[in-house]
Amino acid sequence: MRQSTTSLLLLICMALPVPNGQAATEAELSNLANQAAGASPSARAELERLAAEGDALAAHYLGRLHLDGRGVPQNEALAVDWFRKSAAGGRADSAHNLGVIYQHTRGPLKDPREARRWYRIAAEQGYGAAQANLGQMFAEGIGGPADLDEARGWIEKAAAQATPRGQYLLGLLTIEGRAGIVHNMAEAARLFRVAAEGRDRDAQYRLALLYGTGQGVERSDKLALEWLRKAVAQRQTDAQYLLAAVYTHGKYGVRRDLKRAAELLRAAAREGHAEAAYELGVAYTEGRGVARDGTEAYGWMLEASRKGHPKAIEFVRQVQISRPQPSPPPQLPTESKPESDRK
Repeated sequence: MRQSTTSLLLLICMALPVPNGQAATEAELSNLANQAAGASPSARAELERLAAEGDALAAHYLGRLHLDGRGVPQNEALAVDWFRKSAAGGRADSAHNLGVIYQHTRGPLKDPREARRWYRIAAEQGYGAAQANLGQMFAEGIGGPADLDEARGWIEKAAAQATPRGQYLLGLLTIEGRAGIVHNMAEAARLFRVAAEGRDRDAQYRLALLYGTGQGVERSDKLALEWLRKAVAQRQTDAQYLLAAVYTHGKYGVRRDLKRAAELLRAAAREGHAEAAYELGVAYTEGRGVARDGTEAYGWMLEASRKGHPKAIEFVRQVQISRPQPSPPPQLPTESKPESDRK
């Protein structure tokens, strides 16, 4: 089928660079970013040219490409460089992304104090997600001293903007009765629900717990399982661990499935969930949903022990005690000297 002239012109225009000295529109930059994500060197070069000329959105897109590894090798350090350029140009979303990298990276860039600083920069520009994250850092004393009054202020600002993370954190303060907020299960459940509907995965998990226990809501196994599965779909590790238990014991009307339970435990364990790592070690020890494998069992128990799991620590200790100790190297016999050489 012959392509229409209009479609061809559109494709040609999408590939054309932005003329020098002319500001790129958001649509043009979005098109360039999509092409660069598809491994187009010319589109990436054009974004780099625009960013070098001071276009903050172009720098933001380059940061995202390097952070996600789309069209370029994944590189957090380069992502930080581009996000810094973008944040210097006034983009709050880039400042927020810097906070996320400094807080959550597992590499050498991890710096909670720097994360708090960048979150504040974005939060003071009204960026809801940064307000929520900054509030959580103040609540938990991450990256600096804890301050519940400061935490509540930022979290309430985020929730007032209908930011799901802010709504979830405000629900936590409400369920715990912290920061001067009166304990109220029904209000906490409401906040968790609106945050869960906004796809906050931790809120989805917490809402599942409330439906499973009937706290603040009418108890419902069906809704508990529904929200639990939504949290699992977003790789919430506590939800993965809990759903593994559901499949292990066949709860909430779910058919018992040890293989599926082991898969969920492995997913959570890979994300650092200590209890899941321990249970996966038990599964390999007993052949529960997986083939028995002493090496795998020991490996996951060792992982759990490094996170302080007491039963895993004892398991590893017993294995190490029972292992045969290497024999010392044999001693070579001392060569006897002839009688004539002795003194």
